[in-house]
Amino acid sequence: MAMLQQELIVRGEQVERIFINYQEKKYVVNRQYQRKLIWTIEEKQSFIDSIIKGFPIPIILLAEPLGRKDGTLEIIDGMQRMNAIMSFITNDFSFDGYYFDLNTFAMTKDLLDRKVIAQKTPLLDRNLCLAIASYPVPLSIYEAAERESVEEVFRRINSGGRQLSRQELRAAGATNMYAECVRKISARVRGDTSNSDLLLLSEMQKISITNKELDYGINADNVFWIANGILTKEQLRQSRDEELVADIVAYMVSDKPVASRTELFDDYYGATFPETVNSKARFDVIDQAIKKRSVELVDLDYQRVHDAIILLLNQARTTFSGLIFPSGNGGNPVPRYFQVVFLALHDLIIKKSMVVSDSTGLIARLRDYGKSIQIQDGGRWGAENRSKTVDALIGLMQGFFENDQNPDPAKVHWITKFQNLLTNSITEQAAYDFKQGFYNLDPSPSFDERSFEKIMETCAAIANIGRKHKGYVLVGVAENAKTATRVQEVFGSQPKSYNGFHITGIDHEASHAEKNIDQMFQDITNRVERSALSEPLKSYITNHLKCVRYYDKTVFVFEIVGQDSPSHLGGKWVERQGAQVKDIPPDRIGALFERFR
Repeated sequence: MAMLQQELIVRGEQVERIFINYQEKKYVVNRQYQRKLIWTIEEKQSFIDSIIKGFPIPIILLAEPLGRKDGTLEIIDGMQRMNAIMSFITNDFSFDGYYFDLNTFAMTKDLLDRKVIAQKTPLLDRNLCLAIASYPVPLSIYEAAERESVEEVFRRINSGGRQLSRQELRAAGATNMYAECVRKISARVRGDTSNSDLLLLSEMQKISITNKELDYGINADNVFWIANGILTKEQLRQSRDEELVADIVAYMVSDKPVASRTELFDDYYGATFPETVNSKARFDVIDQAIKKRSVELVDLDYQRVHDAIILLLNQARTTFSGLIFPSGNGGNPVPRYFQVVFLALHDLIIKKSMVVSDSTGLIARLRDYGKSIQIQDGGRWGAENRSKTVDALIGLMQGFFENDQNPDPAKVHWITKFQNLLTNSITEQAAYDFKQGFYNLDPSPSFDERSFEKIMETCAAIANIGRKHKGYVLVGVAENAKTATRVQEVFGSQPKSYNGFHITGIDHEASHAEKNIDQMFQDITNRVERSALSEPLKSYITNHLKCVRYYDKTVFVFEIVGQDSPSHLGGKWVERQGAQVKDIPPDRIGALFERFR
């Protein structure tokens, strides 16, 4: 049977034109299969060298997905190359010590004049800059592309050579519950989460893992896996962190211990070709196991255990590798040792519903325990050997735990999830807002009624971004360093920093008001209920208001979701423009309602 041929548009597009499209937000990345920017500065500089010398470069493949009406193009192949070109032009890195001259063409000169981009020096020769600007980049545009076709093309393009690791190929386009669960958890732990799977190319570098020579994104040295000596940077680059999470999740949700080996991961992701009866059975079993628990609860289970480990390491003032191998482990990564400790804690915290009763004793028990963990060598780790190793540690740790008398997942430490929310705000400012607290910063602080009114107004504005669009207002996070310093001056409360954010908490306010946190929570809930927020948004916020712990700080989290129709505050219609709340004039109310159709 003859197959329909998809007509491709192939053309050469000058770098200048591509940069203009980039600035006009034409290029998007789908994070369901495009995971992260991984090129080193040396790889980027080598690519720029090819362009300067006029060497041919591989074709960049873009897709115009079926039904997409905003004119954006999805990058199927060439994300690293596109980013290298754009970030060189915006002066993020140099070539042979020289920076692109922003006076080279009209768009970059305008950005320079408006101080959107700062010119770094010394300048690359103008003729070389012109050569870059006029270089014809080979583009192929896949029009009216169906989602499944785009994902299949991505897999086929990357199935040979070193472009993608085996784990990335497994995950590309995988849509089962297990794959989705592993993807979510892995992004949370790395810290490169985003509020949406579709991100502008210009936003990708803000949340990509980078090295110290590239001054943007998330520093690889600060990623949990690297900072704790569990994986190497090269392993992170190859998505071995996702493979590790996949291994842990499979064990967590399975009714009986499962082995660890590459072939099983292929089966779990439905990536075994050709499919066999056994591979299909394993795919179905793992998917059903996730469905039975739900992606949300497995994700929460993982976070609770992960945060318990972070708290222990914070108290022990060491890294994971430093705790279990205080004398060193020859610089070797310790992914399987981490699995043993994690799965033992999972059994106690999740399966047995226990909490740590003696953290000091538990830390002492784990210190130098690495030499007692018998890890099976080679690529395979048998189910029985794995199970015995985990069970042995459970027996040793159980004496430092007690039954949880008040299990409430909403009140667990939100270390990982909270940090993810802060990171998400970098790429979607309109959906996030921060307040240092509920009290003003006068010499004699009092509850700030106007500020609370602004919080309610912001909730309505975020809800009006669009139907089902989720956002957050975090109270207990200072808007800037100056405000955090003022909080410390007024209340004597030292803020906690994370990735440029200043977490002040509201514990000092509760103490000032002579209330405990529960009383404070009830007071804020009552205020929301009495507010002029329209229904059903008011009820949603009241029912989803959370009081969470970030280390020793308590933060109030207002969760907002766009309702089926626009929301208002006492008849006042507002919307978000960037990080600002703006009144909607009467002549634009119709456009607001049209947004919700």
